[in-house]
Amino acid sequence: MMKLKPKTILKSSVKRKANPFRDVAKLIKARQTFLITTHVNPDGDGLGAQSALFMALRKLGKKVQVVNHDPLPKRFSYLAFTPYYQTSDKLPAHEVCFVLDAGDFTRIREDVRREEFSTLVNIDHHYSNNHYGDHNLVMPEAAATGEVVYRLIKALKVKVDKSIAEGVYTSIVTDTGRFRYSNTTSHIFRLAAELEEAGADICHISEHIFGDTSREAMELNRLALATVQTYDGGSIGSMSLTQSDFLKSGASDDDTENLINVVRNLDTVKIAIFLKERPDGKVKISLRSKNGVNVAEVAKRFKGGGHAYAAGAVLPGPLEKALQEVLKACQSALR
Repeated sequence: MMKLKPKTILKSSVKRKANPFRDVAKLIKARQTFLITTHVNPDGDGLGAQSALFMALRKLGKKVQVVNHDPLPKRFSYLAFTPYYQTSDKLPAHEVCFVLDAGDFTRIREDVRREEFSTLVNIDHHYSNNHYGDHNLVMPEAAATGEVVYRLIKALKVKVDKSIAEGVYTSIVTDTGRFRYSNTTSHIFRLAAELEEAGADICHISEHIFGDTSREAMELNRLALATVQTYDGGSIGSMSLTQSDFLKSGASDDDTENLINVVRNLDTVKIAIFLKERPDGKVKISLRSKNGVNVAEVAKRFKGGGHAYAAGAVLPGPLEKALQEVLKACQSALR
């Protein structure tokens, strides 16, 4: 069984310099135009971190744009940066670009080139991050990218208000699985309390992210539940959705965000697999684990990445073939 290896995973690029946060803070103070982006199909960590950093830079009087490949999911529309959110495949002019929550800058879209960026600041918490930035604030020991952004905001000496606090809280509540995953520590609970004291409306946030379900999403859930299968005595569980399922339900890709946890919550499951057929025929694989099984190593076999307990990759179709390939890799990981 592949397990988390703390000495390897907790190797942080921020420890390689005396104070890299101070260096990035100096860069910010010296420049005026900034771009903030994150990976395709943005999640709560990337979006929350974006919103917090966007609001902090605006408080400093900087010109800031937020541009992502995909639209803002409805459940995150409470974030303070929502009125300024842009969707585009082109990076607008900038002096400094922050790429958040992406192990590689190519995660922001398939055909992106390094030449499109000016100065690039890489802020992340994935241990698989390849340190592609001119400046790298990469902390695998952090529970979420939002936690790293919070440290940068502190280095900038920007006062944390409700808008910033809600962005950071969104990051940590989503990437800790509502404070259930193994990255939930006493430090994270103290940080959550600090954010609430700064004005974060944690009940409002949780209701938005986890409480609102449309009829279309409920129908998609029903279709997904019908596909649940278990293997190897129940230690591996899978769930899948085809493009036909999306058409039947009328739901969107965003409505799948928490489905994998249904499989992960099965009492015998150590590895949960969620397969989602894309319009181009490729299959997006999401992996979750319990009991120390390192699914990032599984994802790496398919040129994917992530965390020990949450990872993903994209495989060629058809869906059934992709399932069999990932299942074999997961079985190997449990041996």
